[in-house]
Amino acid sequence: MAGSHPSKTTLARLLYDEKEVKRHFKVRAWVCVSDEFDISNISKVIYQSVSGETKEFTDLNLLQEALREKLKEKLFLIVLDDVWSVSYADWDKLVSPFLVGAPGSRIIMTTRKEQLLRKLGYADLVPLPSLSHDDALSLFAQHALGVDNFDSHPTLKPHGEGFVKKCDGLPLALISLGRLLRTKKDEEEWKMLLDSEIWRLENEDEIVPALRLSSFCLFEAGVCILLLVPQGLSVPQGGVDSVVGGRRIFAPLY
Repeated sequence: MAGSHPSKTTLARLLYDEKEVKRHFKVRAWVCVSDEFDISNISKVIYQSVSGETKEFTDLNLLQEALREKLKEKLFLIVLDDVWSVSYADWDKLVSPFLVGAPGSRIIMTTRKEQLLRKLGYADLVPLPSLSHDDALSLFAQHALGVDNFDSHPTLKPHGEGFVKKCDGLPLALISLGRLLRTKKDEEEWKMLLDSEIWRLENEDEIVPALRLSSFCLFEAGVCILLLVPQGLSVPQGGVDSVVGGRRIFAPLY
């Protein structure tokens, strides 16, 4: 499955957790790959999933040989979620232990990199469509307001529609942004985020701006201070309350 639509992960998970699939494939593994294509780490996660062991290996060759033994003549299902690497050499090295599996074994890969699938010989790709405007707005409202509409907050609806447009109907972006705004009902705060410069940053790493926003705003300063002070954070402010002093430390970051 290819494209930037986050629902490809949801679809893969539904297939992976389906009862009939579990009955058919006795050996299964799920790995979230993302942008760092670490063959050793991916192989380790798969090995732990199919063996139930947390054994350590001194090098990749030994790890892959052990994995090969666990998969030999077994009917398996392996899901590689959110693969970014387009290196055919990386892929070839990773899947070498999979070749000993029983006929009918399957590998499901989700990726936003169509060129990788084309390199592997898959020409007929079916991209997942984005949500309709109304469905996207309803999803966003559900996570931002706790209801699936803006009836109780009509002044926020134009800003909500703006977020939906900027997120291009992508569910993961809408959910993340909605959760970020869940405790913020002030129109000015919504407007400030909607007008943020982050929407205009170059998107070289293909991370949706809404996900950047949710990462940057994950913890408010007060929450961070309350987490740090009990851990022994020293805030020498000449008798000033430690939380007040902590706020002074965070102030230059905003």
